[in-house]
Amino acid sequence: MPRTRLARASALGIVTVAGLLLTGCAGGQSTAEACSIVQTTMEKAQEDLRESVTSFGNDPAAGADAVNELAASFSGANDKISNAEVKKTTNAAEKALHAFAGEMRTAADDPANVDSESLTGALEGIQTTFADVQATCTA
Repeated sequence: MPRTRLARASALGIVTVAGLLLTGCAGGQSTAEACSIVQTTMEKAQEDLRESVTSFGNDPAAGADAVNELAASFSGANDKISNAEVKKTTNAAEKALHAFAGEMRTAADDPANVDSESLTGALEGIQTTFADVQATCTA
């Protein structure tokens, strides 16, 4: 157990230091800086998400893998956000994307019993949270 706590503390320390490095000396990350970090990722995410959902019927496992990779990529971009206003929306988008990835994996593992209501709800969560990020970044 002490190793686990040490590993968590080390990881937290590394994340904290990385966050400080990303904010620079100007006293914090501006909304524009934070939004530029996620802009390219979001554009790619929307494109990849569309392709993953479309290809899901032909190859559920590949579709689920693609959404999982997309969620990981978005998480990587979100880790670079330190602006509190933008971070609030990107955290919600990240959570929604991971929820959708989980639903896609569940559906891929048992295609005969897909819970389309849960899958649709998770997809709507992505649409809503991505719209919130976009609204924050264009305000």
